[in-house]
Amino acid sequence: MRIRFLFLLFFVISFLTSCKTEGNVTIPDASIQPDREFEAFTDNLFRNEVCSDSLTLNYTLSHPEKYNIPSDTGGSLPNGFSSFSYEDLEKNSLELENMLVALKKFDQRKLSREQLILYDILSDTLETQLDKQNYLTFTESLGPTTGIQAQLPVLLAEFRIEDETDLSQYFSLLRTTPDYFSSLLALEVRKKELGTLPCRSTLSHIINQCERYLEENGTSVLEKTFENKMKNCPFLDAVACEKAIRRNRRLVRKKVIPAYKELMAGLASLLPFAGTDGALCRYNRGDGYYACLVRSVTGSSRTPDELRSLLTSRLETAEQTLISYAAKDPALFGSCQDYTAKFTSPEQILSTLKTAAAVDFPSCENTNYSVKYVDEALEDYLSPAFYLTPPLDDSENNVIYINGADRYDPSSLFNTLAHEGYPGHLLQTCYMQNRDLPLLRYTLDYGGFTEGWASYAEIYSYKYTGGSEGEVAILQNNMIAALCLYGLADIGVHMDGWNTDDLYQFMKTYGTWEKDAVTQLYEAIIDEPASYLKYAVGYLEFTLLKDKFREIDGEDYTDKRFHAYILDMGNAPFHVLEKYMGN
Repeated sequence: MRIRFLFLLFFVISFLTSCKTEGNVTIPDASIQPDREFEAFTDNLFRNEVCSDSLTLNYTLSHPEKYNIPSDTGGSLPNGFSSFSYEDLEKNSLELENMLVALKKFDQRKLSREQLILYDILSDTLETQLDKQNYLTFTESLGPTTGIQAQLPVLLAEFRIEDETDLSQYFSLLRTTPDYFSSLLALEVRKKELGTLPCRSTLSHIINQCERYLEENGTSVLEKTFENKMKNCPFLDAVACEKAIRRNRRLVRKKVIPAYKELMAGLASLLPFAGTDGALCRYNRGDGYYACLVRSVTGSSRTPDELRSLLTSRLETAEQTLISYAAKDPALFGSCQDYTAKFTSPEQILSTLKTAAAVDFPSCENTNYSVKYVDEALEDYLSPAFYLTPPLDDSENNVIYINGADRYDPSSLFNTLAHEGYPGHLLQTCYMQNRDLPLLRYTLDYGGFTEGWASYAEIYSYKYTGGSEGEVAILQNNMIAALCLYGLADIGVHMDGWNTDDLYQFMKTYGTWEKDAVTQLYEAIIDEPASYLKYAVGYLEFTLLKDKFREIDGEDYTDKRFHAYILDMGNAPFHVLEKYMGN
């Protein structure tokens, strides 16, 4: 997990070299070797990013020393969390501008193909981040589901402790949690002064999430998981292990629990100042921020209006397909559910998917995984399932968490694990990590790529259920329609200012909806702006890329060739994925 994007170093270099031009894309000659100074520039950015805080370092690298990151004795490793104040965010602007200027000084003709791809991605990232600097008052790190306060318990529980340096880094996180939470709260106070405080329902959801976590003794998870790690600790003797267990218990109770309580109290004090309408277009300059956020979140260069047209068109196609099958054989709508419901064991599902996907997707070795269940104290505020990305240098150890909350339908486990496992996040991540890409590529992330690919993989995986062509088509188009509906709902709420009644009227035109369900959807959209668009827009962008790839590839086209191209390219904005197609 990357807490923030903050780089400090920049270089001023330019070179000349040979190249060849094909169409509108300048492609470096295959004989061109990587530019060592560009490599040094981007590798330094990589090291600076992964050392931004102890959590990011632990989840990115298992052995930092292999990447020229000295041990803690040199004082180069992070010391817990970094602050996240408004002033910190303001300082980013100059640093981002310096990086972009430095990047533009490199002569693209001297870069290898992989470096040129990185150049394009980094350029897009920096320009998008600079655009977001114009809307600093909207910056949010808290959220009922994706906020750091919701994810921190799992991230700390899964924190790798393989040596004394890891142990020191872990304790530094516990120790600095109060100051970190205070900086997050201070940012909310500043937003109150600037008129961009989240609405009352969102603040209430965050408070309730923290309250539920503490009431259900959720912090005991941190104590239990740490004790289990110490029982199998190879680098400490029994006395030192017991001492570490006592220290962990003390820090959890003296630092983490009070930090959550203070955050709750601080947010509660802001409730009287929060508005009742959280649609971004209702805020001053909120429409501009939403457009910027959508681009940042999705990796698509299309405007919200263009995305609305794209989503509407695809929704209509999916609806017509479903209507056509309903006219032919209505019984298919009942029987298609039997194929996903017959899979109940996560291990069975993942094994089935891995074997079946090998026909249509490139394989990836060393994709070991374990399946774990979310602690009950966290069930209400976490997704149905999620995949924890392993360290770059330890891609064999993958973890998929399943949320056993009653509100999640167990019959959807098949497609959920296709999304999180094969051929979704697990395959996508391990494939990219096994590629020898420039290091910085592994820290640049586009939600539309990661979630769009996983949604594409999930929809594709219905063909592996054993259903008939009609049953598979119904399952696929039903999900496509849902993605498009949620994406359109997000745009309608945040760009057009829909309230719950407006959303209810819109959703009713596409089926039967309970008013309470629509209210929950509305509040989820308010809580996490543009979140649904990662999935919907990402999926649609991949289908458009697939059409273009099929056109370029001609008679040689296969789905596997397209999938291999996407996975070879790795995480990138969609215009970059399209640029290198056929080259």
